[in-house]
Amino acid sequence: MKRMLWKWGIVAALAVALMTGYLIGQDQNSEPSTSEGGTFALVQPAFAQTATEKSFLESEAGISVYVNAGQAIDLAKAKPLFKVLEDETESYLIGTVELAEHGEDFWPHAYIDKDGWIVVYYPKEEPPSKLFQWIGYQRDVITTTTLRDILRSLVGKLGLDVPKVDGDIRYYHFQYPEATKLLIVVDTTEGSDSFRYTIPYGITVYDASASHRGAGITNRPGYGDRGWSKTTIDGTEYISAGTGTYTYTFNLKEEHRSLGNTHTVSVGCEWQGWVGIAILFLYR
Repeated sequence: MKRMLWKWGIVAALAVALMTGYLIGQDQNSEPSTSEGGTFALVQPAFAQTATEKSFLESEAGISVYVNAGQAIDLAKAKPLFKVLEDETESYLIGTVELAEHGEDFWPHAYIDKDGWIVVYYPKEEPPSKLFQWIGYQRDVITTTTLRDILRSLVGKLGLDVPKVDGDIRYYHFQYPEATKLLIVVDTTEGSDSFRYTIPYGITVYDASASHRGAGITNRPGYGDRGWSKTTIDGTEYISAGTGTYTYTFNLKEEHRSLGNTHTVSVGCEWQGWVGIAILFLYR
């Protein structure tokens, strides 16, 4: 069995984590590794900082990416980019946009206004883990997210300068304005694997969710329809799914967000294919 394991935001000591804001992740089977590749800053957009009243985004949006293109946007050109147009005014458009290679339950919403603001977001009821992009994931570095892919696509289709705008893309969760960081811990394996994490005292976790990926899961010959992939935390089963390729997202239970306790995450698949888990923490 070939084992594939990549983790992000992993450091060796609670004291370091407490000072830097990282979470602790300790692999049970290999040496810890550290990377900033899975940590994103959460930054409140300027229009939310200066608004005297809450906008629809504060009421409806959850995890988001946004950018100001630095130039006016032709809304007539933007309108065809929506799969479903939910609101249209002279100043802005709101609707659902398609995410390639994903079912409709993964399609995010987008807000585009004529002054150059573009916000792509999942509704507040959706787990932030929906932003983890398994398509094209190389199991060695987190280079993009579902929301960023959509935003870059919109920018390109609007005829804007993608490389110029790309450096200005920011992340934010409209329901947790005090959260300043998003950390992603990823584990992928052929077969089964487990790792531990401990959330240190001294930080505030606003949200914790996960994305489970089963890829190419097949049945064991002679055993009938028994192919499966699974994720458990501290023995609690979150997902147990069958054959094929699929992604499920879910929120972590309160007991698995507790500070100072060590939690064990186990992932596995019964036969051929691979399984992955990405856990996302919004914190300060």
